[in-house]
Amino acid sequence: MRREPGALESAVVGVLSDQAPMTVEQVRAALGEELAYTTVMTALVRLTQKGLVERVRAGRAHRYSLVVAADELPAFQAALRMRRELDSRAGRADVLANFVAGLGPEDEAVLRQLLDDSASDDSRSH
Repeated sequence: MRREPGALESAVVGVLSDQAPMTVEQVRAALGEELAYTTVMTALVRLTQKGLVERVRAGRAHRYSLVVAADELPAFQAALRMRRELDSRAGRADVLANFVAGLGPEDEAVLRQLLDDSASDDSRSH
């Protein structure tokens, strides 16, 4: 039976969100389905390549865990997409200008505060 695109990755994220770092076999067992080991491993590798999951060697196996808490994943994914977009463009200023131009007043205020906080943090560390 074929799944909807992204359904297995979403299920894997759901399993990892409630657990300590897990091996492929532990994730497969937690999914409670008749999935092949390689199918689950492929999903974990893809999530690692996307930057959402980290992999740490544990003996002969690897243990996988989310890089941020599950409730922070949507914001983290958006930030990764923005970084990729900025890195792929020569006109980074144009990308940022277009992004800022689309912000409403409340979001602008939040962005200003975040930039101010970041500048304060940078000045304290130097």
